[in-house]
Amino acid sequence: MPIFDAMDAAQLPQLLKLAKLRSYDANEVIMTEGDTSQLVYFLVQGSCTVNVDGMDVADLTKTGDVFGEMGMIDHEPRSATITAQTATICMVLDGTFIDSMKVVDKMASEALFYRIFSEILAARIRDANAKILILEDQLEDLSVHPPTF
Repeated sequence: MPIFDAMDAAQLPQLLKLAKLRSYDANEVIMTEGDTSQLVYFLVQGSCTVNVDGMDVADLTKTGDVFGEMGMIDHEPRSATITAQTATICMVLDGTFIDSMKVVDKMASEALFYRIFSEILAARIRDANAKILILEDQLEDLSVHPPTF
């Protein structure tokens, strides 16, 4: 998975020892909006739908797509429900593992994960900004303009 390219040869095997592979059936809910958890999911195979407030907002289809990272960062409730569209396999990592590490390893791991997650979140913000611009243009086109005399 390209997301792990930033890890060095010593870090990756340690991370993989902590991770678990989980399988989900089509239409199975993987993560529920409002729940609290520090589990982070990496899509290995399959596809998922991201749903916020009852509306489908995105699809996750690429190997390495990540979800659940915000809970690891800010410890807030889940902001979306993720549902498997097809039979899906995810690598799951409990973000609390960082708390049990030695100080130096903990700082290095936190820095690495924050870097990885900040790149993911930056890409999502760029996509959201592009969608907002399109929606603003569409809204302006639909606006009723008062007649000019």
